[in-house]
Amino acid sequence: MNYKENKQVLLTLFITMIMMVTTIFTYGQTTINPDTVCANAVGEQYFVTNTPTSTYQWTVTGGGGTLQTGQGSNSITVDWGGVSGLYPNAVEVIESNAAGCPGTPVLIDVYVLDLSGNAIGPFCAGDPTTPLVGNPLGGTWSGTGVVANAFQPSTAGVGNYVLTYSMAGCAITINVVVNNGPVTGPIQHY
Repeated sequence: MNYKENKQVLLTLFITMIMMVTTIFTYGQTTINPDTVCANAVGEQYFVTNTPTSTYQWTVTGGGGTLQTGQGSNSITVDWGGVSGLYPNAVEVIESNAAGCPGTPVLIDVYVLDLSGNAIGPFCAGDPTTPLVGNPLGGTWSGTGVVANAFQPSTAGVGNYVLTYSMAGCAITINVVVNNGPVTGPIQHY
């Protein structure tokens, strides 16, 4: 095979791979079970592939979930409550075809994630580094003065700061204050 033929084969393979990936992401629907939502999330969308002649009966149970829009269609929105935990079979849909025959129920578990962080401070500019603790463990802290999930007042400097704890697409913030020390004049003698 010469260079030109090699190039054409590689280009064809590349285009085929792009089309396959596009098809998977455009038409494939995958959701990790359990689905994770933030505590008090509003307007979370759930859907199944639409069959134009079908109707869909949705049920939302546990997690303080309330179905807001879409009953009867292939897509709904749900507002979730604030109590953290795993809620088995929290979202269910049953599709019925044009003849009124129901299909097998499709279910998904939902984990409502309620983050919290330790209150820290106030600090003086020279205070030592203080660990930041988020609950549940495993998230990431960010913001001015945050280094390796700890707050360094000397790095942040004097001021008011908002630090963010993030995990699985959810986030909470805490406020931290670093105060300035007094400016003492020189020692004088009378």
